[in-house]
Amino acid sequence: MSETEAEKELRRERATAAALEARAQTDVPLDMPLECIVTTVEQSFDLVVVIALLGKGLAGAYAKLPSLNVALIAGKDAAVRRRFTLAHELGHHYLGHGPRFDTNSSMNDEADPDESSANRFAAEFIAPQPAVERFVGELDDDSPTLELVCRLSNHFAISPLSARIRLETAGIVTDRALLGPLDAQIKDHQAKGCFERLGLEDRDDLCKLPADQLPRLPAEAHGSALADFLDGQINADELAATIGRSSEQVEEALGRSVV
Repeated sequence: MSETEAEKELRRERATAAALEARAQTDVPLDMPLECIVTTVEQSFDLVVVIALLGKGLAGAYAKLPSLNVALIAGKDAAVRRRFTLAHELGHHYLGHGPRFDTNSSMNDEADPDESSANRFAAEFIAPQPAVERFVGELDDDSPTLELVCRLSNHFAISPLSARIRLETAGIVTDRALLGPLDAQIKDHQAKGCFERLGLEDRDDLCKLPADQLPRLPAEAHGSALADFLDGQINADELAATIGRSSEQVEEALGRSVV
């Protein structure tokens, strides 16, 4: 049975409220950006972060292992994408959703209530309304231009597209006549030149680890079935039995590129 518009809006509001509640559990003020989302998540929640070279099409996963909750992030993705995926997987964890594999397409499925809620949670957790309002309010020029999008993107270490969407959902820029040209500029990859012109560089955090330093496996995950699989000590069948998935799903999602 599909949701009514009123039910969708209520669900979105609950996801937003949950994200603000989650942010309040961290040591980062609501009006400030996260310096390192990996560190913040692992210090504040019962969730460890593993970054590995996952199977084709997989963006991330939320897994519940014996005595261990894991957010698995695709190492093939850019750092800005890894950060949003981590916030998305935290959303699944915090909102009480079950374990899942998230592909690039499934994460964008607004028809799936859990995925939609996790996206709303992620946006609010990374760039809370108070932080967005403070940042824009302190700018000398808050005109709705590509420069504003890029500055917001850099401040919160998110993609230009995520920053553009956040400007809209935060109520900063809502006029479609202004949003349309921004969408076109982002689609045309003009943000890269804007970043270079403004001298903006991506945040140097744990989400920016290069491929030759992966997999990123925190100490808490050592000795787990996932760690054993990443290290080649157990096969897909054994890992699948542990996480409640089929060996085919494990092979497709994780492959052996992670070893």
